Amino acid sequence: MAAEGINGAQPKHLMWALYFLKVYGKEEDNANYAGGIDEQTFRKWTHIFVEAISFLESSVILWDARIIGESGSLVTIDGTDMPVALGFNKAFFGAKFNHSGLKYEVGICIATGYIVWINGPFRCGENDINISRTALIGALDRDEAAVADEGYRGEPHHIRTPQTGSQNEKAMQDVARARHETVNSRLKDFDILGAQYFRHDSIFHSSCFRA
Repeated sequence: MAAEGINGAQPKHLMWALYFLKVYGKEEDNANYAGGIDEQTFRKWTHIFVEAISFLESSVILWDARIIGESGSLVTIDGTDMPVALGFNKAFFGAKFNHSGLKYEVGICIATGYIVWINGPFRCGENDINISRTALIGALDRDEAAVADEGYRGEPHHIRTPQTGSQNEKAMQDVARARHETVNSRLKDFDILGAQYFRHDSIFHSSCFRA
């Protein structure tokens, strides 16, 4: 981990970072959790370790891990919205939580359930299909099509929505999409992504999401 080379880094600082991601409490409460340290010290080390964990993305979130010797649909794709305190801005407005927010595109391997793709952040108001066109479609193999919900209509050769395929294919796709929704909800078990409005900048939000 990148934090290993930082003078003064200790295992407890990793625990502080994990607590920060899970609870995302007030700074005073965070400092009390860490044994009554000052808020600046807690903030310093949690940010260092959150960034360090996020740097592991290239080693953990592997696009090629979706390939399990099969062809056709290897991944499900979905956009997930996260509430962020950006003030009122129509472009960033998230209808799901009636507040401004950021959106990420997440891909999950159908065979294993592993997350193999992250793209973002984007503003909540951005259409899912437009986001997929920024990178995902170009990353798919020639005969590969991702499975997604109706928000991804418009690229039938690259993305299979609920209206495409045989009855059996549609049933299997429904199961895959349902599992993807479960993953999205589990991401928001971390309060920093779901239960409370994020109060830092979008760059650090990206680090928190990837951590």
